[in-house]
Amino acid sequence: MESTATSDAEPQSMRSKRLASFCTRGFTFGLLSYLVGYLLVAALFVVGPANVEGPHDVKLKWFGFAFYNAHFVPIAIGSQSYNYISQASDPAVPPIVYYAIPVVSLLATSVVFSARNRLGETVETVVYSGASITVGYAAMAIVGAFTFTLPILGMTAQPDLQKAAAIGAAYPIVLATVATFAVVFLRR
Repeated sequence: MESTATSDAEPQSMRSKRLASFCTRGFTFGLLSYLVGYLLVAALFVVGPANVEGPHDVKLKWFGFAFYNAHFVPIAIGSQSYNYISQASDPAVPPIVYYAIPVVSLLATSVVFSARNRLGETVETVVYSGASITVGYAAMAIVGAFTFTLPILGMTAQPDLQKAAAIGAAYPIVLATVATFAVVFLRR
């Protein structure tokens, strides 16, 4: 006679596949959150009152600089660091709008993900959601920090790599986990 624990339990291979699929979707939502945030910042420049001059590829990199500055990641040029959002003397868009973009993007995508995806246990869902979204977002933050580089006066301007990695992981681990917890709690 089989015990109820063995007959009712999901086979380990099925559970592993379900968990891998869940985490892959979370990773994808982390990538999506990063891209949505970047596009929202770019939209402030393209259709909003902010403006950047120059060729298309240079504009895309300046949008990236603003996106990293919205995470409080400075842009390093030689031995100096700049945050163009906080150091702007007369900004066309209030700095709080830029700072809200990564938060809103992460919260929105995390809510959508957790509303559409769920594992068996509440704690398991919250932990794996927060972790998988974080991995996707942090991966994009690191890749972006290497991608958004501009030569300026014989030096290279780019987001501070260590801060981009640290903050690229800190934002989503907190925001994605909190958003997932709220959705799971409200769905009880």
